[in-house]
Amino acid sequence: MKYRISVRVMPKAGISDPEGKAIHDAALQLGYGEVVQVHAGRSFEVEGEYDSRDAAENGAQKLAERLLANPVIQTYEIVAVEELR
Repeated sequence: MKYRISVRVMPKAGISDPEGKAIHDAALQLGYGEVVQVHAGRSFEVEGEYDSRDAAENGAQKLAERLLANPVIQTYEIVAVEELR
């Protein structure tokens, strides 16, 4: 079966996030004073052939741990697993 897995990668708490800071500063300059903090991350959609939903999630988790996220400075989250028909 074919699955689409969405993975979100974000900087760990306490890690410098220059892109998030730049977005925050720009938001304030544009008049969005209510914005307190911005964290910039990346989103990935992976499609693959797996035997089951669990296999798709486990495969995406291994891919995220080894390739998509740097475990020293980033966290990842499997956001969605969708079977494609």
